[in-house]
Amino acid sequence: MDLRLIIGTAGHVDHGKTALIRALTGHETDRLPEERARGISIELGFAPFTLPSGQRAAIVDVPGHERFIHHMVAGAQGMDIVLLVVAADEGVMPQTREHLEILSLLGVSEGIVCLTKIDLVDDEWRRLIEADLRQELHGTFLEGAPVVGVSSVTGGGIAELQGLLEAAVARLRPRSALGPARLPIDRVFSMPGFGTVVTGTLASGEIAVDDRLELVPGHLSARVRGLQSHGEARERCRAGERTAVNLSQVDRDQVARGQVLATPGSVQETSQVTLHLTLLAEAPPLPTRVRVRLHIGTTEVIGRVVPLRRQEIPPGTGDFVRFRGETPFPAVVRDRVVVRSFSPPRTIGGGLVLDLAGRQRRGHPEDIAELERRREASPADMVLGAVRRRFAADTRTLAQELGLASSEARQVAESLAEEGRLRRLGELYLDREEFERRVQVELEQMLAQADLDPLWRGIERQQWRREVVPELAVREASQLLAELAAEGRVALSGERVRPLGASQQFPPELERQLRDLEAFVAAGGLQPAVPADWPGASGMSPERLQDLLAYLVDSGRLARAKDLYFAKAALTDAAEKVRRLLAGGREATTAELREAMGTTRKYAVPLLEHFDQIRLTRRFGDVRRLIAPGEGSGGGA
Repeated sequence: MDLRLIIGTAGHVDHGKTALIRALTGHETDRLPEERARGISIELGFAPFTLPSGQRAAIVDVPGHERFIHHMVAGAQGMDIVLLVVAADEGVMPQTREHLEILSLLGVSEGIVCLTKIDLVDDEWRRLIEADLRQELHGTFLEGAPVVGVSSVTGGGIAELQGLLEAAVARLRPRSALGPARLPIDRVFSMPGFGTVVTGTLASGEIAVDDRLELVPGHLSARVRGLQSHGEARERCRAGERTAVNLSQVDRDQVARGQVLATPGSVQETSQVTLHLTLLAEAPPLPTRVRVRLHIGTTEVIGRVVPLRRQEIPPGTGDFVRFRGETPFPAVVRDRVVVRSFSPPRTIGGGLVLDLAGRQRRGHPEDIAELERRREASPADMVLGAVRRRFAADTRTLAQELGLASSEARQVAESLAEEGRLRRLGELYLDREEFERRVQVELEQMLAQADLDPLWRGIERQQWRREVVPELAVREASQLLAELAAEGRVALSGERVRPLGASQQFPPELERQLRDLEAFVAAGGLQPAVPADWPGASGMSPERLQDLLAYLVDSGRLARAKDLYFAKAALTDAAEKVRRLLAGGREATTAELREAMGTTRKYAVPLLEHFDQIRLTRRFGDVRRLIAPGEGSGGGA
């Protein structure tokens, strides 16, 4: 997989984020003497990281102290996977919660929870902290995320964390490099002999050596003199990569964190935007013209917000607002933003940029209607559109593409499936309309194959997958076929798929053979004769006899248990006798069950194994019991 991967940390101050990165990578991310002296991170730190699989990534270490939240927000931009760090000796703390809120507002959807400093606590305390942690994560995008205990001192849990990272990486999709280049700058410095260097996570597009780019705000032109990613010189870097850009024709004092390095003309400099802003449930009401801090990309800009439909936005709700900054800032429509109160600084909400000029008039119905149309489609429309573009997608893919929390993507997709607009297939959701069209076309084509043997009017399974659902893997296509068979829409006969219930005009001789074979098998009850002994099999190839038997089973006229064939009614009667004998939690031996069914051991053993397979019974040594409700399906034979 061609991934450009950013792993980030989050969590309260002194909970061991920097030490964890050191244990994972061997790199020290605290660069400043003050950071090393005080033992806390102040600036963003970065380290290259190579997983055991060879997958390379960049790790962003964010400060945990509340005074440096603006640095944390800048570092959280572009994270693919977050490591939420919680110290086992302290548990969830204020910045744990605020960092988690910020990550959710920025659309991060993949993460692992790292319970650090486990060498400092006993097992009982660790279990209490972990239980409290899971309760805190309820309802967030990290609900259900793996929790791994680690010690950066002893190295305990580091290998397990690497394995969890490998699994998380396998769920990610490569980022598209389409669109203009855009690099929000989070660090600026000079290097002797090279000049000005800026770093950041490339949000979109590509940057190549000798490209002519511009810095926004300011629209200052600069040429790319050199590139690095993961500490290696590169000729080209793509979206999702941690990138260092050596610029020529620009001085160090002309560049600052918060600017964007971009394809000329692609990023607008503005001082006023229209947002759809959603307040956190714990935030205070947001009145008109209140002063706030807006975080967009790596920029923090102070300004005032004006709700466009009312005087005040209540907590836990969202509405359109106009934000007017005190200084110009770079913005792109549909950028995600984080909003914090001015004083004391506290995260209060987040939103989406809808207009770069903030021209909408307050309380004007037409302007509000236009914003409603511009606003990102409803989650249902977003999910439905994303599935239709792909034909099939899982909720993690939907969450990553649409910027939804995994739990929200799943909830919306499930609702669409219940409405019949999507079809669920395990963890996948399919475009039901397109799927039904493809299935119907294929069924009509199979029915049109009048020149084939009526028993085998159909196609091979692999051909069905290639023609109907080429987007699905073999395992998923097989599961879908099994569901269609259970719905009575197709029949599966060996490696072939054919329409079920379709009107089939069999030749009289073929119909007589089927009727005679069915009667021959049914006459034996639970001690059926061997089909090969059927008089009509004389002169018939074994393959043809199997075709006839398979058709009778597919059409429900016979039932199969192991390699034996029974009348459907006989097998159902045997299952009912087994249920009665084992009712009330009783257990019975093979001999007792054989006697209850009224057959011989020769037939009782495969019958009982069949009942085990369909999860009517379960074997425990020499006895069997009914499978209790909730353990599995005790469906009919």
